[in-house]
Amino acid sequence: MRASFRALLAALFSIGLLLTAGTGPAQADDITPENAKPVRFVSYNVCGANCPLAVGTGTAAEVAAARAAWVSGLVAEVDSWDSDLVMLQELCYGQWKLIRDALAPQRAGEDSYDTVWGASLSSASGCGQWDAADRRFGLAIFSKGQGSVVAGTRTVTFLPEVPTAPTEDRILLCAQTKLDGRVARACNTHIDFHDATTALQIPKVAELAEAARQDGEAVVLAGDFNQVPEHADMNALYNHGTGSAGRFQEVDENDKAEFQGVDCPQEAARCRSGEETASPACSDHTTETSKIDYLFLSYEWFKTVQGDALPCTSGLSDHHLLRGAAAWEK
Repeated sequence: MRASFRALLAALFSIGLLLTAGTGPAQADDITPENAKPVRFVSYNVCGANCPLAVGTGTAAEVAAARAAWVSGLVAEVDSWDSDLVMLQELCYGQWKLIRDALAPQRAGEDSYDTVWGASLSSASGCGQWDAADRRFGLAIFSKGQGSVVAGTRTVTFLPEVPTAPTEDRILLCAQTKLDGRVARACNTHIDFHDATTALQIPKVAELAEAARQDGEAVVLAGDFNQVPEHADMNALYNHGTGSAGRFQEVDENDKAEFQGVDCPQEAARCRSGEETASPACSDHTTETSKIDYLFLSYEWFKTVQGDALPCTSGLSDHHLLRGAAAWEK
């Protein structure tokens, strides 16, 4: 970073605006940048439209400073994890542009990132805090390396909905990316939270991801699925556990601190479980502690999966950031 920008960040930090969710210790198992496997992933619901920025009295300078502080906090997480793929949900278009520019090739001494964006809503009122003129709302994928997204491979698929449910559009955003010297299909989604719609959308996402896997592609599927691991809706994704019919492993499935119950004994090698990514600690409208955010990897391409949900920081998001890592199987 340029010295002037570093000075700005230092000033923002001193007044409590710089939000760095990952500075605290990881929960339960201690997966760190030093001991994690080489291929690194992030999935994060960033609450772009519904979590207000701390803009003081709202002057133009204060708004700009709050935006810069939020973006620099996120970029710090991307860099500290040495992330290969970053999947963001609930992302405003103006927010995406700022992150895109912060991770652009001109960054001195740091990796650059290529990116694709997908809109699920043409306008969300809360996105005005990021760009008053363009309030689009959706998802993004960031891939390490200039030109690392394979040209012409971006797809946006609108997911099925129950007509009577009060929902926003939900999508699956995918693209081929160069991942640690290989090519993988990266996909990102945000599933609706109404039970009837969730039951439609998760199998559809599994079907689309499985189609890529059947074509011989390594698949990384991330997102906020608004469902807990042991629920029957998730059977279409997991390749283990009662009722499972999927072909994917999840990065935090081997954290024994989260193993409990008849279906998940301590002696098991892996379970449909994991650290919470939604909790009252992050959000005053969240009443339960649960895992609803995921990083799924196609089982035949990756091994030794690792995962951690970081402590949350008020103001950055209403979710925990989920980090994952793995090694290539072959």
